[in-house]
Amino acid sequence: MFSGKAGVEKLDLKRLMAAFVKMRPRLEAAALARVRSAATAEDLVQDTWVKLEKARTAAAIDNPAGFVAQVARNTVSDHLRKERRRSEIDREVSGLLWEGIDEVSPERTVIGRENLDAVRAALDELPEKTRRIFLMNRIDGIPHRRIAEQMGITDEAVYYHVRRALERLARLRDDFAG
Repeated sequence: MFSGKAGVEKLDLKRLMAAFVKMRPRLEAAALARVRSAATAEDLVQDTWVKLEKARTAAAIDNPAGFVAQVARNTVSDHLRKERRRSEIDREVSGLLWEGIDEVSPERTVIGRENLDAVRAALDELPEKTRRIFLMNRIDGIPHRRIAEQMGITDEAVYYHVRRALERLARLRDDFAG
């Protein structure tokens, strides 16, 4: 026997999960259309499931399918926003590391070595965990989700560590430009 809010939450969770299971193929198709990667779309739909399981509402949900669809849209939008920011930072770092690569001269070689030493030093200054996660992701190409699983942390924590390292490299780039 359920009483009060706990009963409503349990009932709504069952309704949400039933709606999710029924809608899953459409959710994956919609995510795929926006992210253009089947694996990423599948991951985002799984993230939607996790968010729904954790959903705590103050009131009953009148339209479970609409709620599920909105959570899925928000999950995809959040992912795309993070990817845009990552791409911006990647372009900045790429510009820092590869600027003028076709202009080979003794002076550029010395400057390049100094810049590389500065990047190494900046990475060495990072906390060990941040440096390790950054190198796993950006050098070894390991996706955030797999790093999170290997290190026993959340995807968000992986994103935080990578962002922290990239922000440090962006400051370094600004120092070079200034």
